Amino acid sequence: MEELKIKNLNVTIDGEHLLKDISISVGKNEVIGILGESGSGKTLTTKFILNILPEKAIVTYDEYVKKVSVGAIFQNAFIVFNPTVRLGRQLKHLYKSHYNTIDGFDAKISEIFKKVGLDKKDFLKKYSFECSGGERQRLAIAGALIGDPSILIADEVTTALDTDTKNEVLSLLNKIRGKTSIIYISHEVNTMRNFVDRIYVMYKGEIIEKNTTKELFENPKQEYTKRLVELANKYID
Repeated sequence: MEELKIKNLNVTIDGEHLLKDISISVGKNEVIGILGESGSGKTLTTKFILNILPEKAIVTYDEYVKKVSVGAIFQNAFIVFNPTVRLGRQLKHLYKSHYNTIDGFDAKISEIFKKVGLDKKDFLKKYSFECSGGERQRLAIAGALIGDPSILIADEVTTALDTDTKNEVLSLLNKIRGKTSIIYISHEVNTMRNFVDRIYVMYKGEIIEKNTTKELFENPKQEYTKRLVELANKYID
C-alpha cells in the first residue's frame, strides 16, 4: 500500500523551474533513497512533502496523496535544539505540540530514548551543546519520533560525520526500519547502496532514473548514474 504518492510535481521559484515532473511513491515500511548531488532538487522535494516551501513557490502536480504523518531529520541536527534551554524542557514542549497535553510524556520519552540508545535521566538535564555529533543526531531522531510518524525523512543525516558516527546513525535507522517507512536523501552513493530498497536518481531538478537498489547498481541506464556507480565501486574495490 502506498503511504505517499507524488505524480508530476513541478516547482518554480523566482521564474526558475527547479523541480520538473517529479513522481515518487513510498510503500508501507519501505525505505527509498533519493540520490543526487547538491542542488539537484532533493531537499526541495522534501520541503514540498513537509509543506515548508516558500510562499512564492509556484507548485503544480497531477496527483499528491499523503495518507500518513511525516517526520524529518536534517544534516545540521544541532540547530534543532535551542542551546540555552535544557533538552528535557524542549522535548516536553515538542511533545505538547503534538498531543496538546504533557500526559504520557515520561512514558513516551522513555520508549523513544530506549529506541535511540540514550539515557533519559542523563540527557534530559543536558543542553544540546554538551552533546557529541552522534548524540545530537540521536536526539534529532528522538525528536522526530515523538509524533509517531509513519514516514521519516532523513535528509543528509550522515554528511560530514566521521565513519564511526555515521555507522552509529545508520545502525539506528536500521532499527527503525520495518516499523517506519524512511525516505533517505543523500549524495553518498555507497551509503545508499547498503541501506535502501529503491533509489530515485535526481539531476538538475529531474528524476532521471529509478529502480531497485540491486538493479540500479548492477545495470545503471543513464550516463550520470553510470558515473556515480563507477565512482562508488572504486571506493569499495
